[in-house]
Amino acid sequence: MSSKIVDLQEAVQKAAAAAVEAARSPAGRNVLITVAAAVVGLAAVKRLNQLLTNYALANPLLATQSAAWSDWSKELVLITGGSSGMGRIMVTEFARRGIKVIVVDRQRPLENGDKRDAFRTVTAEDSFPGPSQGVHFYEFDLTSDDAAFEDLADRIRREVGDPTVLINNAGVGHGKTLLDASTAQLRTVFGVNALAPMLMTRAFLPAMIRARHGHVVNMASMASFVTIAGNVDYSCTKAGLLAFHEGLTQELKHRYNAPEVRTTVVHPHFVRTPLIGEAAADTDANNRRRFLGDLLDARYVASTVVQQVLDGRSGQLFFPPKLAIASLVRAFPTWLQERIRGRLAMVLDRPMLLGL
Repeated sequence: MSSKIVDLQEAVQKAAAAAVEAARSPAGRNVLITVAAAVVGLAAVKRLNQLLTNYALANPLLATQSAAWSDWSKELVLITGGSSGMGRIMVTEFARRGIKVIVVDRQRPLENGDKRDAFRTVTAEDSFPGPSQGVHFYEFDLTSDDAAFEDLADRIRREVGDPTVLINNAGVGHGKTLLDASTAQLRTVFGVNALAPMLMTRAFLPAMIRARHGHVVNMASMASFVTIAGNVDYSCTKAGLLAFHEGLTQELKHRYNAPEVRTTVVHPHFVRTPLIGEAAADTDANNRRRFLGDLLDARYVASTVVQQVLDGRSGQLFFPPKLAIASLVRAFPTWLQERIRGRLAMVLDRPMLLGL
């Protein structure tokens, strides 16, 4: 055994002995009681907050999974942008559980070695599931007009059925400043990120309301709360997607009398997917400096969203969870808000062609 390990063991033993000795005194006991009460109190507050959240969102108060979502042979999941990135992972996660999936994307699913996968985000183990595994693919441009959306929805209902879960996952961007971005790029970002989720939801929500059963998931971003240079239009759409989620939840409760229909909004930080361009293949060290932290693992985010759907629970998910504090940024003093945004001002210092 090395001398460092021996020294560490001795230090731990001395600290433990000192703690026991201190606890024997009245003052020491008072400190321990105070600390214990604080820990128990914080745990109770956290538990009460969770119960109140469950009540407000019509989630089961105590159970992890909703009983209404126990038979997945009856469910049908529609995922936009399911050909690559996190959407692709979600498709495979649902399919391997025997759950029927509809993929709506403007490009065919990526496969291992695909020339379109310039940053090699797909591995040989991730073969895209097909019709034999209950996965149905529809090639569709989410910037299409209203008539095309109606035709797509009619075709899906006729050929597969009414989706019970809608995951508005598709997202694009460009990482350019307002003056550098073209009008066409601005329209595409708003069309895919903001308008398409509303149109897709409007197409399939009536069936969910009639059945008093369904789940709408909107993939927003930490950009819903913090807008940085080179990300103006993208952040506008993600802030709008959060507003859409909140308003949809209220309308389901108070206008459609269907609080049983679940709603979830997801706020990831930067995730290693084709969406972030060359950064998806850059070194961890370079990305850590550029993004002020590690890029998120796409499988971790996607799998957590899948589990949220399987549990049949409404909610708001943050990735990483510690960044939930970002939702409070607008309550900070202006100088502090500017400092936070300023620290991220050069993250998109070069266009990243986020899905365009």
